[in-house]
Amino acid sequence: MQPAEASDGRPSGRRLFSPVVWTCIGQRLSLSERELQIVQGLFDDEPQKVIAEELGISSHTVHTHLERLYHKLQVTSRVDLVVRIAECHVLLCQDPDSPVPPLCPQYTAGRCPLSS
Repeated sequence: MQPAEASDGRPSGRRLFSPVVWTCIGQRLSLSERELQIVQGLFDDEPQKVIAEELGISSHTVHTHLERLYHKLQVTSRVDLVVRIAECHVLLCQDPDSPVPPLCPQYTAGRCPLSS
């Protein structure tokens, strides 16, 4: 199965996580639906203008959302924001109450080298 593509033909970064995982990340970080859509655009490495066009909002509105996301997640750049999302994913994978599957299939058996 081929990964979905971003608007420029590259593989889609937002497909890195399933819709369930994205929902869990959004809930864990208290992101609104719109904020989560913008974060997904960042995962596709889309410029603000493209994110705005896809969401039917102005580029200025995307910029405002990004500024608020940076403040909310205590980051200072797009890269930091993506790293923060990845860290959240790892934490969700380690949470036994989370519907997000563990990164390592051996985690629940206590034999995963990542769980040290």
